[in-house]
Amino acid sequence: MPKAFGSTSPWADPAWYSGRPSPYYNARYVKLRDWVRKWTEDNVVGNEEEWEKVGKIPDDVYEKCARDGLLVPIAFGNRIPREWGHYPIAAGIKAEEWNGFHDFILWDELFRGASSISSQFIGLVVGAPPLKQYASPALQKKILPEILSGKKRICLAITEPSAGSDVRNITTTAEKTPDGKHYIVNGEKKWITNGIFSDYFMTTVRTGGAGASGMSMLLIPRLPGLKPRKIEIGGSSMGATTYVTFEDVKVPAEYLVGQEGGGFKYTMSNFNHERLWIAFQALRGSRICLEDAMTWCQKREAFGKTLIEQPVVRHKFGHMARQIDGLQSWIESLIYELENMSHAEGSKVLGGATALLKVQAGIVAKYIADESQKLMGGLGLTKTGQGARIESIARAIPTLIVPGGSEDVLLDLGVREALKLSAAAKKAKL
Repeated sequence: MPKAFGSTSPWADPAWYSGRPSPYYNARYVKLRDWVRKWTEDNVVGNEEEWEKVGKIPDDVYEKCARDGLLVPIAFGNRIPREWGHYPIAAGIKAEEWNGFHDFILWDELFRGASSISSQFIGLVVGAPPLKQYASPALQKKILPEILSGKKRICLAITEPSAGSDVRNITTTAEKTPDGKHYIVNGEKKWITNGIFSDYFMTTVRTGGAGASGMSMLLIPRLPGLKPRKIEIGGSSMGATTYVTFEDVKVPAEYLVGQEGGGFKYTMSNFNHERLWIAFQALRGSRICLEDAMTWCQKREAFGKTLIEQPVVRHKFGHMARQIDGLQSWIESLIYELENMSHAEGSKVLGGATALLKVQAGIVAKYIADESQKLMGGLGLTKTGQGARIESIARAIPTLIVPGGSEDVLLDLGVREALKLSAAAKKAKL
């Protein structure tokens, strides 16, 4: 059996870290795992509290992320286009070799070592994929070098004050000028992560009539008339949640992403990547909570025994462990399916499954954070000391449940998509 890596505490790390056989992981994944852990420890650990106070990673550190090869895989997710492979990629992995399991490992290790600062990359995670998938080559060539080098930042602007999960009913308008050279954008967006410091806003707008067919996607630079203001929310301040107002913002027509009328499809497809990313975060947060609670229960004595010697305490860990391992397996299964489908196929077939996975990830993370706080007692409520990580993760649980589609909406979506696929399969048999 290969040498174990990481924590030896039960369930603190994935089973393959301990050397157990896996159908998914081999030496190239070990290389990335080790590299990300060392990078995080060298560049982040010890700085989180200072960065949290200002709500932002320093610009020079963000640009170092680019030079060291983090921004390219963060921007592109499970597939890095070969034409952008000349940019640095984490651990020196080639663009054509990068896949969804690399993406999973990258985020798992970043969340483990730097859970709060990871929210600084959300805008890139969800804002760059539409640029990669649907934008014209000219627009890609103009914008991608700026964001992949860390010189500029991007975010996704979909949600509105009166249109959250109900994306079809967005009201922000983009009207073309008589000469066809510009769009004039008016409206409001709310809950926009990273918006306060972003230079580009990947925005779903209304270019036509009511409903999905009237929606388009427009990349809006920080132009006159675009006014962001920060929204203070619970959890980490590093997400820089923003309210954005557009007042007669004049956007060049070449900043249209894809085709007019395609915005709803692009938006729905992009949600799948965001929801999977949220599941990654929920899984690692759950492992951190369990690890710290386990460490405490092995040394804390009550009623003449350590807590872990109490059957009721072991019972709690058993319930936490089965949910963590189940979530790990579901995530890996979905990644494997995505690796064996085109982007279009994955969007069509796996949208419902991804929605349900995201729901399950939030439920698991909430359960484990709650149980871990109970086991820690008062320590689980303190922002310093042995319970600090559990307290921080528990406080941020709503950010795993609400963004990317609320729980109730996604449960309904998952069932509707399953019924749709079932009807299609039945029709194909006739």
